[in-house]
Amino acid sequence: MSDKTVDRDTIIEAVVQAIPYVGAPLATLYFGNKQEKRFRRLEKFYQELKEEMSKSPNVYKDITQHNPEELSAIIEELNEKVESEHLEFKRKLYKTYFKKTMIQPVNGNFDERKLFLDILSAVTPLQIEIIVFLATQSSAVTSNTISKPGVEQAVILGSLAQLKNYGLIESTVNSIVVGGLNGSINENVTLSKFGIKFNNFCLH
Repeated sequence: MSDKTVDRDTIIEAVVQAIPYVGAPLATLYFGNKQEKRFRRLEKFYQELKEEMSKSPNVYKDITQHNPEELSAIIEELNEKVESEHLEFKRKLYKTYFKKTMIQPVNGNFDERKLFLDILSAVTPLQIEIIVFLATQSSAVTSNTISKPGVEQAVILGSLAQLKNYGLIESTVNSIVVGGLNGSINENVTLSKFGIKFNNFCLH
């Protein structure tokens, strides 16, 4: 981690501490052992990878099949995301991403792999559930039929909209309800070709 990042964190911590009433305990909660936690996440990540990969057949490509500059950039970005990721669930998906990268070399496909990584860091657990669900469907699904107990329908529809912006799903208008508080657009949604590639590479 660069000195510039450490200096920035020190400045931000001082500013947070200066907030009346809540600043000091908040700074302790957030910044206490922050750097150590980031290092431990990365250390655990590679320790688990070592153990998992040593127990599986060698299906990994020779490192010379990668473009060295592209692979180095991907690994650097991956490390930063692992360090800052609080959810164990997401860190497991980063392990999947790493393994798939070692099986399918980074060579002339940097933009796609970088986009996969950026999307993986941005999507929520709910959005991942939606992607996995859509991947099991043989045809398009009506958006208002996608639901999860305890989750408002507006959250699901908003999640679908974001997935559409990422290029992971395609949609066609099924019906439009106009007027009052219940006005809405109901769509048929399915994974796009890019979404299928993302699912296969990052989630399985």
